[in-house]
Amino acid sequence: MRVVGIGTRKLVAKLASGLEPFTRSDIFLVKCRYLDRVTGAIVLRQYKTLKRDLDYLIEGRRTTDIVERLLPDEEANEKIFVAMKEYLKLLNILAKDKEVDNKIEKKDQQNFISQLAQLSLLWKVIYWTGYFPRFSNCAYCNRKVAEKDVYQFVLSQGINCGCTNHSGVNLKLDLHKNTIKIIKFLVTQDINLVKKLKIENKDLQELKQFTKLILEQIVERRVIF
Repeated sequence: MRVVGIGTRKLVAKLASGLEPFTRSDIFLVKCRYLDRVTGAIVLRQYKTLKRDLDYLIEGRRTTDIVERLLPDEEANEKIFVAMKEYLKLLNILAKDKEVDNKIEKKDQQNFISQLAQLSLLWKVIYWTGYFPRFSNCAYCNRKVAEKDVYQFVLSQGINCGCTNHSGVNLKLDLHKNTIKIIKFLVTQDINLVKKLKIENKDLQELKQFTKLILEQIVERRVIF
């Protein structure tokens, strides 16, 4: 939702702390003609460690910007709200761990977890907003797709089982079985479980590239994450 907080840029503004980025608050609104006006805010959680870490702050901002583009204005969705809370909580924990132990090996593991958490949140939102691709049936003949190692995925259409030689303008790409399995795991499981997920780097890179293409198709603009 879009609201206006009058005077919140002032250093002594009472509402400022409750309306900062990456702050969870209960806010009180007055109905106005165009944008509702914020009259009060009670801070519930600040995610202070996350705010001190530039890398996670940038990643979190990019992720929330994408989620915002996927959601219609002023439409409540409790599932996405809860998933967003869990995502920010996990980033905050990773930022705390990073302050305690900043060794290269530990940092690589933390970055791996944060990337999977980001992908988990994005794919959950894609699924809950109705943009999730069909992986089990062919986009052209609607027959169940036989299991194999590599599938042909046609962007904006879906999987082609081989029943047609697609020659349209839509992008075609090879999508491995492992990538689809990971996507289904990320959609159905709690974000915190990504810490237990072990995947190869090539699968992660394919997943990130595929996610980027799907998101850009949905929001119709370039996506960075």
